[in-house]
Parts: sequence; C-alpha cells; structure tokens
Amino acid sequence: MYRLTAIAVAGLLATGTAYAKGLSGELVGQWQSQCKQASGRYLQVSSRFTAAGEYRAKSTFFIDAGCKTPMGMEIVSTGRYRLGEMRTTVDGDRAQDIDLEVNELQSGGMTLPGVGERVTQIIAIIDGKLVFGDAPGLPAVTGGQRPTKLNKSFYSNKQ
Repeated sequence: MYRLTAIAVAGLLATGTAYAKGLSGELVGQWQSQCKQASGRYLQVSSRFTAAGEYRAKSTFFIDAGCKTPMGMEIVSTGRYRLGEMRTTVDGDRAQDIDLEVNELQSGGMTLPGVGERVTQIIAIIDGKLVFGDAPGLPAVTGGQRPTKLNKSFYSNKQ
C-alpha cells in the first residue's frame, strides 16, 4: 500500500502559483494527466489549482492502458501550494520551485501516510503541458530534496 501511495503522490506531483508572475496565471485551473503504468496498474491524475493557493488532486487507478476501466481505487490529496524561486535544471530547462502542504491524503475513507508532509518539487509549463520534477517517489520529495530535472515523459494537459 505504501508503494501505491508513493506512486500516487509522485503522480500528483508529476502531473502538476506558476513562474513568479508568469506561471501563477497559467497554473490555475483543471489539469488531466496522461495514462501511466504504475506498479502493474495504470494511473491517471486530475488536478486543480486555485488562485488562492489551494490544490486538489485525485489519482485514479485503472486496469487497462487506455485508462478506461477503473479498478475502484482512488487516492485524493488536498492542501495548499506555494510557488517559489525560478531555477535552471541540470538539463538547462527553466522551472519554478513549488511546495505543497498535504492537508488530506485519503483512499477509500482511510487517511494515508503523508498528511502533514511538505512536498518540495519543481514545475514548468512547456508547450501548454504541466510538467513536474523527476522524483522517484514520496520519500524523495518529502525528504527536503528538490528534484533537479523535469520529468517530461509524464505531463498533464489543461482541461
């Protein structure tokens, strides 16, 4: 279960206030991730960011690669986000720091480990796609280590 939680939270972060002034306006709204294989299942993340600095992300697990047949398992995370400094990644991309305060992390009515955590990440919006930092899982992003490159192979599109 911890592995699925870590994958879901990483997915939430992979999917997606923007570049100090530029990203905040672009980030606000509803985002839908690609369908991604995760631990023998498939995952799709729906995220919403508000101008008031709040986020809600729902990770839905599916049986099929097209994300058409749900397994009946969802993980919901809510909380606050804050945009920080601009940075250049190790690959030369421009990204912005984002910190997420996890106020709720639930699945099937159960509270999951991770509530109260502060997740340190980076984001960018590239060609209209929301891209988060390349982080292997929950411990890597909650341990205070901010990713140094973007995961361009997993992104979300604005809805």
